[in-house]
Amino acid sequence: MAVDVGERRIMRLVVRLDRSQLQLARGVRNAVGVVVLLLIGVLTDEIAAGVLMAGAALLIGFVDLGASYATRARVMLTGTALLAVSTLIGALIGGSDWLTIVLMGVWGFGAGLMVCLGMAPAFLGVTAALGLLLSAYFPGGIDDALVRAGWSAVGALAQTGLALAIWPLRPFRPERGATANAYRALATFVDAMAAGASTDAEVPKLLKRLDAAKALLDDAEGRSLSNFPAVEAFRTLVLEADRAYPEVIALVHAQPDLPPQAGAALGDALAATAEALRAIAGELAGGPPCDEQVEAMRRRLSEATTTIEATGGPGEQAGPRLEALRAQLRAAVDAATGWTKGREIGSRLRHARPRRRALGAHDALAILHANLSLGSTAFRHGVRLGATLAAATALYRIADLPRGYWVPVTVAFVLKPDFGGTFSRGVQRYLGTAVGVILATAITALLNPGYWTLIVLVGIFAAGIYTFILANYLLFTTSMTALIVFFVAFDGVAEWTAVTDRVLDTLIGGALTLIAYLIFPTWEGERVSARLADLIAADRKYLAGVLGAWVDPATYDPDALHEVRLAGRRARTEAEASVQRAQAEPAKHRGDIDTALDVLASLRRLADGTLALEAVLEDEHARTAHPEVGTLARELDGALAALEAAERDGRRAPPLPPLRAEHDALAAAEPANAPIALETDRMVNAVDTLAHLVKPAPPVRGPSALAARTAGAPS
Repeated sequence: MAVDVGERRIMRLVVRLDRSQLQLARGVRNAVGVVVLLLIGVLTDEIAAGVLMAGAALLIGFVDLGASYATRARVMLTGTALLAVSTLIGALIGGSDWLTIVLMGVWGFGAGLMVCLGMAPAFLGVTAALGLLLSAYFPGGIDDALVRAGWSAVGALAQTGLALAIWPLRPFRPERGATANAYRALATFVDAMAAGASTDAEVPKLLKRLDAAKALLDDAEGRSLSNFPAVEAFRTLVLEADRAYPEVIALVHAQPDLPPQAGAALGDALAATAEALRAIAGELAGGPPCDEQVEAMRRRLSEATTTIEATGGPGEQAGPRLEALRAQLRAAVDAATGWTKGREIGSRLRHARPRRRALGAHDALAILHANLSLGSTAFRHGVRLGATLAAATALYRIADLPRGYWVPVTVAFVLKPDFGGTFSRGVQRYLGTAVGVILATAITALLNPGYWTLIVLVGIFAAGIYTFILANYLLFTTSMTALIVFFVAFDGVAEWTAVTDRVLDTLIGGALTLIAYLIFPTWEGERVSARLADLIAADRKYLAGVLGAWVDPATYDPDALHEVRLAGRRARTEAEASVQRAQAEPAKHRGDIDTALDVLASLRRLADGTLALEAVLEDEHARTAHPEVGTLARELDGALAALEAAERDGRRAPPLPPLRAEHDALAAAEPANAPIALETDRMVNAVDTLAHLVKPAPPVRGPSALAARTAGAPS
């Protein structure tokens, strides 16, 4: 029997271990916080207080996502406040079934809607919902509620303090790590480009690393760290990496046109560039100084430039490109060694930089307001999560399930905005619960644990929770199941009883999540076309800006182009993620995935050509007016506008202009192997392929406007 591609993708999601997301150090650190608080409770004979503090520390540890220290402090302190308030409210309203059900629905809707703000806010929302849920299971009066909220705040603050304790000892460690990762990814990309290998797998990793570094730096730059020399150095490092990316593409595009000796020299220069990038990454990660090694690599670039210029002929623009790349490596190594050696960053790095709007902090309220619509994935997820949490709470209360709070807890952890994530997590939840139950049962039978043994076991499995939460949900659930079995034993619940209750509650909660998704689905396959149309629109805007600067250099604005390029990058990330999510959906909902992947590939070629032309613009001496480019620029813009509308509306586009004839006329008016002719050739090919994939009306036949004018005919 044939296996559906969606089923295969779901199974890959179930068993996949993302090693890059393993967080052992974070796991051990946060487990220490949980264990110490339990230990204090046992030593002072205040078991209830110790469990409350340790439980709060366990929950607040979920929002410790390894961001910059300033962000980490802000997010964890916000989580502490939300958890304390939710604990207080939960204890007060827990005696009323209907009020608990209603508020769980409200808290669940808020937690679901928060996914539009990012991972950390989403975790904050879930943490608040769990605080309300668990506290409501043990209702009490105002005095008891205040005490429990206070102990929860103490536990959460203790975990926050532990997460930030190394801040003075290892300043800027998150920024260093993120920037080093970006440079390693760029080095891998350069190697792949130089070898002529496919970069389909490397480009998303590179852009993801660059975006992660930008996000960290943007957070720091918008607050009190903005004037620190180190932050300015990191900003320089990331900006130089971002500039080097299109330079490398331009060089590789020029390589086939070089004579053999010059081509070999360029290959050596690219290899040296990759080595230099890795050396910079190594120093940022705590390795040896990189300045001497990078300087040796820069000499190889200089030698390659001399060789290329001496050979002359086609591809002569590669020489200036190499010189630009060499300058970027110089700026990068200055920034990397300046702060790691404790030196004051030079005045060249201390000049004021205008804040790029595209990297600016987003207005959370504006984003939330924009997502208050059934057309929003986040809004639909909020409605689905709120309704399912309310239903799960009602079910366990009406059925009087022992420790039935695990039914809504399962819902909170399993239900995701997409079907594939929900289904794969459901499978992982079931398998992880089974493995965790077997493991906890075996340990209980073997050890018959007392308090001290329970503390050790809680510490081991707490470390597993944080280590695997982003790497593999099955292993996370296994650790969570075993931990809860031993955690509730502090409350006098026998381990054997906890095991059977946990299995029953997980089965019910997992079933509810799948039912909820089938009743009120958000099929990603139905949104792929809109995401692809957004990407076409973003690439169209970027292309218009670059070609406009070729037509009239006075319009060249590097900051504006940078912002548009970042917008295109975000659009590509969202389109690729949408296609990936759709692949895990049933066939009737996923749409034509193969065509969507081909559209992404065509748009990648279009973007690469545009990047290469932008790289040429960065050389001030190469900026000359090319008014003959204007006609092709307008034709490409019109073609992309038509294809965007066709992709977005699912209809045939109007006839496209004669792009190939227009390009041929442009190429005839330019010197042989001119960058503008070579790169627009690639662009026209990409748009023609895109037109074939989107299936618009047949293109107009006949001579191009430029060719007609050249021949003296009316255009």
